[in-house]
Amino acid sequence: MKRSLFFSLALLLLVTIPQLVLAQQPTKQDTLKELMRRLDLLTEEIEKTKLGAVANQEYESQYGMGPAASRIYQVEQSGVSVAGYGEMVYQNFSEDRDDGSASGATNQIDFLRSIVYFGYRFNEWLLFNSEIEFEHAKTAEGAEGEVAVEFGFIEAQLHPAINFRAGMLLMPVGIVNELHEPPTFHGSLRPEAERRIIPSTWRANGFGFVGATKTGIGYKLYVTESLDASRFSSNGIRSGRQNGSKAIAEDLAVTGRLNYTGIPGLDFGGSFFLGNTGQAMVDSTGSDIDASVTMFALHFTLERRGLELRGLFAQSTIDDVARLNGALGLSGSKSIGETQNGFYLTAAYDVLPLLMPGTTHSLAPFIQYEQFNTQDEVPTGFAKNPARERTNLSLGLRYKPHPNVAFKADYINRDNEGNTAVDQFNLAVNYLF
Repeated sequence: MKRSLFFSLALLLLVTIPQLVLAQQPTKQDTLKELMRRLDLLTEEIEKTKLGAVANQEYESQYGMGPAASRIYQVEQSGVSVAGYGEMVYQNFSEDRDDGSASGATNQIDFLRSIVYFGYRFNEWLLFNSEIEFEHAKTAEGAEGEVAVEFGFIEAQLHPAINFRAGMLLMPVGIVNELHEPPTFHGSLRPEAERRIIPSTWRANGFGFVGATKTGIGYKLYVTESLDASRFSSNGIRSGRQNGSKAIAEDLAVTGRLNYTGIPGLDFGGSFFLGNTGQAMVDSTGSDIDASVTMFALHFTLERRGLELRGLFAQSTIDDVARLNGALGLSGSKSIGETQNGFYLTAAYDVLPLLMPGTTHSLAPFIQYEQFNTQDEVPTGFAKNPARERTNLSLGLRYKPHPNVAFKADYINRDNEGNTAVDQFNLAVNYLF
């Protein structure tokens, strides 16, 4: 009996032990899963090596440029950066002007911009950065779309306080001209005071220096092509931008910026543009028309605990306007303004953390007030067009389900001294990456 029990136990052990041992061994499927896991980790490391340090970096502004435009600065050694932004805008115009006459304005929806930033870092101190802009969705014969280089420059990073740039540069004037990625501002459209007085977006070929100190003082100083006064009008100097395309360089300009960011969330400072814009234009006697433009702007932005404030004042003066009017055949109220100025103030507050503590979303009601006049002063013998003195009051909402994605809705109540303004309602979708 004992011997029979012994043999039974031995047989049971002979059967059970191999099964227990095999159960502890990895199966082919487990081995394959482990190999795939390690391959995925290796692939991620290879991708990070290709992209450089930008792969895991946060979006943040560098040297006053937008967070997407600044991606190349996060590549530490050599490598490529790709970023961009886009915006689609629906505009619904009032059927009537302020004076009750028909506005004739047509509602429209437009994929306004699709932007790609390409950057390449050659080594730890030399890089290239660029912005390629596609506007209005389509470029073809009869279409309004266009493709343009918004900026493209080589930058030598000699020291945090001294960096040299050469190429097509964004003029460092105002707020929006450099920081124009749409999720970074509140309205569906860029503030009109910055588009008419500054005029954003404004770029030019040239070279100069950029830098910042550890105490938060930053600067930019460029020498570039100047504006072309032959394209100025009573509606401002916006059409005088040459945008670096076979630009006339008889007259050059100096532009610069000084700002302070030493307090978290605060940026304030000033900027200027100075240069003749006649570009070899002459009057009826054959004398040169200098048409010197002097522009300055003061700005501030503040972001603190859900509160966002920003403001800007800009003014420009133009010399030789009477002779310039004569050369261009402008008379009466069509005169170019000797003085042009404008300002705006924006206030917004993110209310969502009050309603949903801990949320990463943002919902910010905002109000924006702006005034601008492209004919604040005109030469003796010419008249002002009252419609050039304008006021806009905007009320709206900006919702961000992600810091880089924004949905906007706003209403702009427009007024001018000629009582011919047209109000409008806007919807927009914005993104940056």
